[in-house]
Amino acid sequence: MERIDHHSGGYAYLAGGTFASGGVIALAGMGIRHVVLDRPVPLLPGLDLVRRELDHAGRPLVALCGLELRLPAAMTEPRFEEFNGRYLEHLGRWGLLRDGSPPLARTNVAPSTAPPEVASLLAFSYTAPTLSDTDDMVITGVADVGPDGAAIQPGDMVESASFVAKEVSARITALGSRWAHGDRTHLYCARPAVFEIARSVLGPQSYGLVWHDSVPPVLGLELEIDVRRHHREQTLEIT
Repeated sequence: MERIDHHSGGYAYLAGGTFASGGVIALAGMGIRHVVLDRPVPLLPGLDLVRRELDHAGRPLVALCGLELRLPAAMTEPRFEEFNGRYLEHLGRWGLLRDGSPPLARTNVAPSTAPPEVASLLAFSYTAPTLSDTDDMVITGVADVGPDGAAIQPGDMVESASFVAKEVSARITALGSRWAHGDRTHLYCARPAVFEIARSVLGPQSYGLVWHDSVPPVLGLELEIDVRRHHREQTLEIT
């Protein structure tokens, strides 16, 4: 993936994804703010909420650099493609596509416990000016799927976790950064035992690893990992 500077958005991104970039990193003088909703909100009302929050923060829509979505359940590939088509149409109406592709990072998983009834927004990230020397970033969720679109060694969680960890590391390097102790690494998998496998595979980079009882968005995939580093986080109460 190629790093491209998105100056009007205040971040650089890894181009090449169809429904999301490979990840984003704040440009000099900018930081990334992370906003977590206290409960998932259906996607379209959730995106309207994002617009209002950006307006309130005095930031343009192009400052939006990451979305975290939750699904009722994993989908078949055709349904996932249909979902992404509607998602991209909305981003296009907001003028957020670049050369037809979204520069935003995205994590999209299905919780195993208390999933939402419909596809929903749980959190979002956006850039804002900062005086700190920050290196904030968001790595798009990487699932255990190879370049050919097939799952990596189904059932072999060590092989799958190793593949995903290497891809995440490659994206961090491509953005011009490296792992740090302040990183928040999130593992999404319905198998609790995979947490220890991921810790072993990630080694020193497992500092701050958090397990979520969730699965990737496409049926047949078993784990996903994303990474976030931000200088400010807030929880937004939904009334």
